[in-house]
Amino acid sequence: MRAVWKRLWPYLPTVPATLLVSRQWWDNHLLGGHSANMDYLRMVVMDESVRQGDFWPRFAEAFYRGHGSLLFHFYAPLSYWLTEIFVLAGAGVPVALKLIDGLFVLLSGWFLVLLVKELFGPWGAAAAGSFYVLAPYHLTDVLVRHAFGEAICFAWLPLTLWGILGAIRDRSVWRMAATAAGCALLLLTHNITAMIGAPWLAAWWLYWTIALRREGWRGPAMAAAGGVGGLLLAAFFWLPAFAETDFVWSKRSLIQEYFIYSEHFVYFKQFFSLFFGHGGSRGLKSAMSFQLGLAHWLGLATTVPAFIFRKSWRGVLIFWWSTLLAALVMCHFSSWPIWRLFPILKFVQFPWRFLILAALAASIAVAAGVQWIAEIALKIKGKSVGWALAALFVAAPMAIYYPYTYSLDMFHDTKTGHQGNVPPSEYAKRLKDGRVRPMDQVFTAKTIRNFNINATARDDYLPKNVTSVPQNQPTQDVTVEPEGTVTTERLGPRHYLATVDMKENGGATLQRFWYPGWRATVDGKEAPCFPADEHGLVTVPVNAGEHRVEFTFGSTPLRTAAWLISLAGLLATIGAIVFFRLTDPARKQAA
Repeated sequence: MRAVWKRLWPYLPTVPATLLVSRQWWDNHLLGGHSANMDYLRMVVMDESVRQGDFWPRFAEAFYRGHGSLLFHFYAPLSYWLTEIFVLAGAGVPVALKLIDGLFVLLSGWFLVLLVKELFGPWGAAAAGSFYVLAPYHLTDVLVRHAFGEAICFAWLPLTLWGILGAIRDRSVWRMAATAAGCALLLLTHNITAMIGAPWLAAWWLYWTIALRREGWRGPAMAAAGGVGGLLLAAFFWLPAFAETDFVWSKRSLIQEYFIYSEHFVYFKQFFSLFFGHGGSRGLKSAMSFQLGLAHWLGLATTVPAFIFRKSWRGVLIFWWSTLLAALVMCHFSSWPIWRLFPILKFVQFPWRFLILAALAASIAVAAGVQWIAEIALKIKGKSVGWALAALFVAAPMAIYYPYTYSLDMFHDTKTGHQGNVPPSEYAKRLKDGRVRPMDQVFTAKTIRNFNINATARDDYLPKNVTSVPQNQPTQDVTVEPEGTVTTERLGPRHYLATVDMKENGGATLQRFWYPGWRATVDGKEAPCFPADEHGLVTVPVNAGEHRVEFTFGSTPLRTAAWLISLAGLLATIGAIVFFRLTDPARKQAA
């Protein structure tokens, strides 16, 4: 029992830290935030599709008044798949979103504890989990921005780092598997965080490869195999999404107006500001926090004596100090030449997104100082003082960041048609006057088609063939021109059968936006379909007379190849695990 307690106690402080973050969530209303309404709408559409047997609605038919969207084809879907587990278990969408938020706030702390225990020790790990969970930018992602996928990635980053460390240092096949899983999960959760984090994951691999170069090639090869395996495992999503961006407006809409990166650099004093708000990003006038955090700045001071007196920690501390500095520089105006040198960075949109790395690096670095102080206290004053000091550092971020942990609930204003946020204490009062309603009473799987909803900030994933979005919901799924009758049957998601009777040659049009993957048959024979008029709707030529016209949305050669690459990645990862396991020198020696 004592051994179990010794192994598990560093994970415990993340529990009260998580409860602190979620202290105002105990109701069935939608947690407020900048993107909360979009995450809610996406989940309603995802749930409807899953219940119809479509696990991954690449073409989500409910959006744009029922004309469809490629949202889930381009936007990483894992966070919504995970939420769907709770929805299928009986939770409402607002509650399910909160459950996933809370779960991954907790897991982010646990995965960091897992990593830091091996780097420095248990006292430092306990503090790191608390610092990381309550890092101001983490709170901003969860409570202010409702940056659903990005917030979940706070857990995948330390998991992947832990996997790389163990694969190289311990030559563990299971840590190699953790590396593969972490990389794949990161890619499937949030495109931008994966892009930001990839160079630092590679740098972490390089650091340990150099630090342990005398141990041979086996460890670095295992970690590299895990990283490549993770990349291949997620290819079914990222490869088509990357290759098909020229078919939609994302390259234009994601970097225009509010999303121009040069408008969102952080000023130096904002890193030290104690301000925390729920508004937007507007330079010095921002109503959103870009601070690293007072507790983190104070904690970083303790890393100096740890660096001086613990020689074995110096390399790791230099790595994370460098990461912290680089992340803050990337947030600041001084990095402008770098942003201009690498055009792909403009899709990050907000330089302050690099604060996710700053929060990670600072929380890890602080752990070294806490561990050193606790160890010194143990030697001088005994365990009671060591425990007291450890508890002080674990509690410090809880006390300092407590004022930032307040939440807002989101409602729908029936008069303006917009969504707003209010403190939970005011929500009941707002509902009484009848002007506002809960989101889940207004937007359901049946009613979403009544609105021109795209579930993104702009028309990011609208096909380029659509130059004008239809202003009305279609009254029937298939229409014909110039004249004729039509009877339509929906056979399933994105699958329609129409019986048409044409008086002369013309065309049958499915009221869905055309995109590669749509196919049509006329009387069982493959027929060419194409985007018609300014609405870009799926149209197939039909001759005079009675015909059976079938429309389906399916795969393409590229998407099929991407699935095969992911399958090959899975088999290769399993093969690598078996190979490195069978060729393990320690295993051979034992045999």
